[in-house]
Amino acid sequence: MDNVKPASRTICISDTVLSRVVELAAQEVEGVAGLSPTGEAVTVENLGGAASVNVQVIVKNGSRAIPVANQVQKAVKQGVQDMTGIIAVKVNVEVGGMASAE
Repeated sequence: MDNVKPASRTICISDTVLSRVVELAAQEVEGVAGLSPTGEAVTVENLGGAASVNVQVIVKNGSRAIPVANQVQKAVKQGVQDMTGIIAVKVNVEVGGMASAE
């Protein structure tokens, strides 16, 4: 009985869940109006314990695009790590547009 090993268990986080985490994290950043409505605003490549992320955002009018994109990178990386335990090894942010003034 001493040689009996417990059954190994696997936990998988789907790409859909990772994409949703990315969406939530990106939209929380000040200066982000939303995600790009064209095509897929978020793509995730699950690398088995790590992830590569692409996210396309719309920046609010009057916000500076580069600082907003930098904050999106940080927020997405931290959000993915905090919510899933997966490390985002690459976070590419594309500013896909600017929100029009209201």
